[in-house]
Amino acid sequence: MKNWTDKLKNYPIFFISPDIKRGLGVEDLLPNYHVICSYNDPLIPVLRRYAKIFCLEEIQPDNKNLPNNSGTLLANKHVQKFIQNHSAIKPFISYFKPSLKIDYLLKINKYHALGNNYELNEKFENKINFTNVFSEIIPGFLTSFIIGRMSELRFPKTVKKFGLPFCLQFGHGWAGKTTYFISDEIQLNNLSKKFPQTVVKISPYIDGFTILNNCCLYKDKVLVSDPAVQVSGINLLSSRENVTCGRQWPVLSIDKSTVRGISRLSKIIGRQLSSSGYKGYFGIDFLIEKRTGRIFVSEINARLTASSAFFTRLETGNGLIPLLAYHYAAFLGLDLPRNRRKPLISGSQVIIREESTKKEIKLKNFGNYQITNNRLKYLHDNYQPEKLSDNQFIFHSESYPRENAELARIESKMNALSVPGKLSPWLSSLLSGKMLY
Repeated sequence: MKNWTDKLKNYPIFFISPDIKRGLGVEDLLPNYHVICSYNDPLIPVLRRYAKIFCLEEIQPDNKNLPNNSGTLLANKHVQKFIQNHSAIKPFISYFKPSLKIDYLLKINKYHALGNNYELNEKFENKINFTNVFSEIIPGFLTSFIIGRMSELRFPKTVKKFGLPFCLQFGHGWAGKTTYFISDEIQLNNLSKKFPQTVVKISPYIDGFTILNNCCLYKDKVLVSDPAVQVSGINLLSSRENVTCGRQWPVLSIDKSTVRGISRLSKIIGRQLSSSGYKGYFGIDFLIEKRTGRIFVSEINARLTASSAFFTRLETGNGLIPLLAYHYAAFLGLDLPRNRRKPLISGSQVIIREESTKKEIKLKNFGNYQITNNRLKYLHDNYQPEKLSDNQFIFHSESYPRENAELARIESKMNALSVPGKLSPWLSSLLSGKMLY
């Protein structure tokens, strides 16, 4: 694995994100890798033992005026100065989600981009655009749908076509927050009054569970990870059924033919992205119908994914060259060897969005904890999820939680779910406040 780090180590890479956790994964492996964030975080002093971190809040303590998007952060004069002072050559900028502002700043500052532009992201990630593009390419793997303006939707006609409940999705959204399961006319009318001009996608409700994966377009190859099961539909984590609250590798509830089908679809989708000039990291969400096992493609995340940082740790912990390395190599034009082995990846990342649950846990300090006979013991504050042992987890509380956003997270090598939608006993006990500390 050392060979790939040798090829990347001399490039001054700057990952720009308000949240430091988005930029993690290779910060301990590449000596010229820097993470630039807006907000202070308990992770920062831990990471500074071996990584290069710039935190804007340490210079501008007024939290209310800190940039909440990567474009505004990149434009900040202190950030610009840090990049200039730590670049012997033209810097390489990495980011989580593309934007027009990032595209503009990269151009005027003549920075190298380690990511796709906004136009390519919008072409595939916008759920309306995604549906229009792939309805002709993989028609048998998309649900039936209609696309229309909210003010023009008629409840009786929609119910006649899709039944109740039906699924309504905006083109843009994060962690399922703009996906709604409509069960009555009042709910639809309220949304129509609030967003009358918004174009949405309507589709039938599928009783199933979400599977996701990470992929990378590297040269002429579509590299595909093993699938993970999405953590959602659990009241202890979020009061909203459709909001994403983490992921788990491996998936214990699908057969090998489904895994093969997901891999095959991922390569078809990847080749379509490649034909448009896209390269590097992307992720796909799949919906598996419980009754039939049928696979539906839900959406594409045409960028780094919510799991990419954590998944990179799991990959390197298994001696693999991570997809994130191939992502950077794709933009740098570097040759990296292919992984010749594919070990089973195991790990869970759980996001807590429910305030009452966070209070029940009674943990305040960031760090590693051991579970022994239903008791918790604090171990240390290192951040190396790939090195966790059985019955250990990392707890991280958000410093500045926003409404309906992440309050805390738990990372472990243990399974978070026993089956999709049901917590494993250890995690259920922890989140319910039944463990002693």
